[in-house]
Amino acid sequence: MALCSELRIPFRPISTNFKATKKIPTRLSCSRQSPDGDDEPPRPSDGLKKRISEQSSWETKDLEGRDYLYRLGQEADNMNITVGARKGIVDDLFVGNFLGRDADIVFDYRQKVTRSFQYLQGDYYIAPLFLDKVACHIVKNYIAHLLDIKVPLILGVWGGKGQGKTFQTELIFRAMDIEPVIMSAGELESERAGEPGRLIRERYRTASQVIQNQGKMSCLMINDIDAGLGRFGNTQMTVNNQIVVGTLMNLSDNPTRVSIGQKWREFDVTHRVPIIVTGNDFSTLYAPLIREGRMEKFYWQPDREDIVNIVHKMYAKDGISKEEVETVVDAFPNQVGK
Repeated sequence: MALCSELRIPFRPISTNFKATKKIPTRLSCSRQSPDGDDEPPRPSDGLKKRISEQSSWETKDLEGRDYLYRLGQEADNMNITVGARKGIVDDLFVGNFLGRDADIVFDYRQKVTRSFQYLQGDYYIAPLFLDKVACHIVKNYIAHLLDIKVPLILGVWGGKGQGKTFQTELIFRAMDIEPVIMSAGELESERAGEPGRLIRERYRTASQVIQNQGKMSCLMINDIDAGLGRFGNTQMTVNNQIVVGTLMNLSDNPTRVSIGQKWREFDVTHRVPIIVTGNDFSTLYAPLIREGRMEKFYWQPDREDIVNIVHKMYAKDGISKEEVETVVDAFPNQVGK
């Protein structure tokens, strides 16, 4: 039998120096006792909100009254604004004919990481020495498992500014039907520690998926790497610089085992993806990164014949002869790299 179900004892306010404004009734509740002799837990009052669990911290609120789920959503890294409640997947009843769908083709273009170079219309001149170096580096990395030599994963193309390193590389990609993943030095720094290194690994795996799913050649290209990782007179090394350098060194040593944070799986083997970087001065980079086993360096400086052929190819349809181009080039020397 239960000893008592509920006992209310009213207390009168104790007379003190100050005057009490109202009477405060006090409730004293006793626990119910089951027929077996065990105490039953007290039943929640009708006015109180029932918690999920007595040991759960999900509903614990901070000083501003926000619980854990609110803070978790606020700190999430998901910034994808192009996908909402897609039709047939989430809340189909409330999607309608417009809201919650992929907006337009512009978002699909923004989400496409690879480059196809369809905008390069016309005939351009590709320097034979440049073509030989870039093409051989790409092919050697694709057949590295068949060769009995150490093949560097990274090709560093460096030289003076304005010498066409990036443009010549893009022309080679178009000629070889390569669909690369392009990065710039502006993506090598972030307000969050470790984000640029993770981005490089994600882009590397994206290029590997292009090889596996589309059956096309791909590579990872980073433009102006010395602008993001170089040590100059008054610059400061950051944690992200160190992580990016370590990521590139790790990719060079283990090009088929790339993790973006998940657990290691034996069957998760990526394709070997060649990396091409451009810059003006590689002496500002971390020395172990530019060693011969990891990076093959190629200094590009076009000679007079290359400059004449490049300019003549650009204006061949305008009726300008090669002799006229040679005259202009000789009249204005030292224009490249200045």
